[in-house]
Amino acid sequence: MTLENELKSLAKEEGCIRTGIAHKEIFSEAPPSADMRYLKPWANMVISFAISTGTDWIEDYLGKVTRMVMRDHMYHVYHDLYRISTLLADRLKSAGFKAHAIIPNGLYRPDHTFEKEIPDHDIKPPLSLRYMAVGAGVGTFGWSGNVMVPGYGANVYLGGVLTDAELKPDNPMEETLCDRCLICSRVCPVGFINDDPKEKVSVTIAGREYTYNRKRGDLRCVIGCGGFTGLSKDGTWSSWSTGRTILPDENDHLPELFAKLRDDPANIAAKRNITFGKRGVLDRKKENIKTTCNNCITVCSGPLEMRKKWMHLLFDSGVVQLDPEGNEVVIRP
Repeated sequence: MTLENELKSLAKEEGCIRTGIAHKEIFSEAPPSADMRYLKPWANMVISFAISTGTDWIEDYLGKVTRMVMRDHMYHVYHDLYRISTLLADRLKSAGFKAHAIIPNGLYRPDHTFEKEIPDHDIKPPLSLRYMAVGAGVGTFGWSGNVMVPGYGANVYLGGVLTDAELKPDNPMEETLCDRCLICSRVCPVGFINDDPKEKVSVTIAGREYTYNRKRGDLRCVIGCGGFTGLSKDGTWSSWSTGRTILPDENDHLPELFAKLRDDPANIAAKRNITFGKRGVLDRKKENIKTTCNNCITVCSGPLEMRKKWMHLLFDSGVVQLDPEGNEVVIRP
């Protein structure tokens, strides 16, 4: 068995649904966060992989029965991603190569962090696992900008390993998985995902141009997923957030607004939700995870009729708010 196949078999045995390999050269025309040598100067290749959280929890999550299962899934999936990355890295090292297990989330470039006094509009990771996955043929972009994997949609989480080994790369996927239903934009309570098909950006990987929505400022998503706000624009449904900050239509004042929300003692739970250690999400305690949104990934998990079902379930689920004792309660339509 070749080393490439051995690595892929190991990943599959550990629960990965799809694995691929890409060379650094195919990202030469991609954005800076696709430069694997920013993270490790010796890196030549990436082994990218995806795992799924399944769908059995979705109805209770979007229907506002409980968000605890989703919280537990998120905690364990991130740790599984790093565990698998470490196993692959150890196998490469045993073969005499350098290898680095990529931390799956919660780390950002020094110039792009929301922990600065006044954060930047856009938040960039040391290395984009999305770009790596597309280049390695693990998946392709959906309209949301999330990576879609055949048979699973965007309901996946990504991991990866960097190495100096010269491995045989895989080809990017030829097929298109996204049918531009735009449901991902409709279930986003903060308007982060653009619903105008004309508002799009292009990314070139392996000489191929990929397009997806022009996102409306990364801080908009941080504020929503962090739990500082979550009410839909029409006020009829919400995410699991009890925050009620009204976001401006434009992004100009989002950095100042976010800094104010982050530093307000009343938002301590939301602040813990976006506070990470030196190992990103791996250093975050489970009790600090206040999963509130993730809607764009969650609904994109099957055929169109299923996506519509999840969307309407969310729209009919009501609004989460705090009662006088500070407990989360759901107010149904």
